[in-house]
Amino acid sequence: MPASRSRPYADATIGEKVSAITALLFHMPFVLAWTLLTSPFHINNAHKTWRRVLSDKFLYFLTVNLSTIQLQWLNGDSLYVFKNWTKQNGMSALTDDIDENTRLLWIGRPRTDRVILYLHGGGFVLPMTDFGLSFWKRTIAELKDRGVDTGFAIVNYTLVPTAVFPTPLKQAALALNYLISSGVKPENIQIVGDSAGGNLAIQLISHLLHPLNGIPPVKLSAPIRGFYLMSPWTSLSSKGGSLVVNDPNDTTNYRSLAEWGRQVLKGIPDSQRPYIEAIKAPKAWFKDAKKVTDRVLITGGDAECLWDDIVLFADQFCKNHDEAKFVVQKHGVHNDPFFDFLAGETKLGMLTPIIWEWLTDGFKRS
Repeated sequence: MPASRSRPYADATIGEKVSAITALLFHMPFVLAWTLLTSPFHINNAHKTWRRVLSDKFLYFLTVNLSTIQLQWLNGDSLYVFKNWTKQNGMSALTDDIDENTRLLWIGRPRTDRVILYLHGGGFVLPMTDFGLSFWKRTIAELKDRGVDTGFAIVNYTLVPTAVFPTPLKQAALALNYLISSGVKPENIQIVGDSAGGNLAIQLISHLLHPLNGIPPVKLSAPIRGFYLMSPWTSLSSKGGSLVVNDPNDTTNYRSLAEWGRQVLKGIPDSQRPYIEAIKAPKAWFKDAKKVTDRVLITGGDAECLWDDIVLFADQFCKNHDEAKFVVQKHGVHNDPFFDFLAGETKLGMLTPIIWEWLTDGFKRS
């Protein structure tokens, strides 16, 4: 595993901790209050409840006003988030240690008949979110109500700067191999990823099509049942366009995305760029995607910073796969379905039932 090339993960100084707390206690309330007062006059906020207006701006405030180190310190790592979340939900924190500092974290008991494998987002620098886990917990329950019981396993991959590309890809491949060797058939696996996790899911597709030296090969007896990509981060070096235009509308911001992208891309040779920047891959890169996955669902919101890159990737990929589809949420922000769970909404957005139905249909085909 590559050595750290900067400060250790979450290694905030006393000054940085005090600065973060000060921003949260004294600056953020005024920003949230002003956002709520002006929301009726904002095209992307006018249709939202006050809860969503505040929760969306809360996330935006964090990424704009706090450094990566401060965000890491506030959030902890993914294992920390997972253990706290399971405790709060009265669940056991079940884990499987694999290899190479890789582990699977299970929501509910492990299963080998059907499994959703989750690759979380966070720009490769931040952990998964507890409200994202709540979305997937509800998803498991909804699938069960539709007659589909499924296990849900999370890849606890290593974050920057502790490790860099291609370590997360190696860990995702190890996790997939672990499930298959445990008896889960590829046609009974659906892989889901949001943001950087969507990027990692695309890396996995690329590795299945074009095996990368140093990454464990994955031998499939049949195609993976499906890949779902929520607001995938398909280019880590793009500039302008929706990154700038949608910055005020989104839950993250251009400056943070650019900084995280620089950290991740540092030192990656051009020959490996197609794995981590899908929109820069050769036109024929995904032409055999149907051989490794039966179905692909891509979703995004037209108010998110990554919008232009998501559209470009979706257009390219869908031309290479006849069962790939792209669904757009009007006024949707980055990872929009998750934020209903942060806000405690009872009425969920338009993408959520589409995701549930797509996953249900995938398992019912097997």
